[in-house]
Amino acid sequence: MDIICHTASMIPSIENLNALKNNPLYTRIELDFRYTKDYHLVWSHSNMLHSKRISDSRLSELEEVISLTDVLECLDHKKDILIEIKDPPKKVILDYTILTQSLDYLRYYQKNVQLESFNQELINRILCLQEVGSFDFLDVGLIINLFKTFRYRNRFPDNLKKIDFISLSNELFEWPMVGEDYLRYREMLPDVLEYAWSWDAVYQENEGRIRHYLDCGVDGIITKKPQLVKACTQTFHK
Repeated sequence: MDIICHTASMIPSIENLNALKNNPLYTRIELDFRYTKDYHLVWSHSNMLHSKRISDSRLSELEEVISLTDVLECLDHKKDILIEIKDPPKKVILDYTILTQSLDYLRYYQKNVQLESFNQELINRILCLQEVGSFDFLDVGLIINLFKTFRYRNRFPDNLKKIDFISLSNELFEWPMVGEDYLRYREMLPDVLEYAWSWDAVYQENEGRIRHYLDCGVDGIITKKPQLVKACTQTFHK
């Protein structure tokens, strides 16, 4: 089972990235990226960086920014990665040249690369391009939380069924109204990997929640507490 580093609340820095790279408990690192005004990808969960809106700034205008190429150089092919694209501009989705140029660096990374987004238009676009031979180096997934699940829970779009994985927030495993949605997706997408994650700014990542994910049979957990996940996994398999 994948133990994936959740970096949403982490300050992007080369020092932190090195620590993650050298942590043997993580099998994969999840990293959030946003597009700059000139369509470069930078590591940031927030849409702001040093009081500047990333989408309104050119890469050269941002201070202490860590670009996708910086991240790949630091990781040096040592860990599998999960790239989340946050709020992609419409032009990126529609313009083949911009999209391919921004992601093509990932082609040369010598470990497994997954790409996910809440944005179904982006995921659909990449899936369509994979059918004609582009982006064959990516495994593609969709992120689904409480708000998004009402769009997908009863009928999953046919054009998205070729995804490789889904990342489901903790509500889809435990909230009364949608607490078994993970089973709905498993039925609709029987060959798709299923990851679990929690909103670490809202929900405590505790032993009970981790054990519940394991009881539900997930394929991976996106976490800030790899030691806890590892310990629960070892006990779970005994």
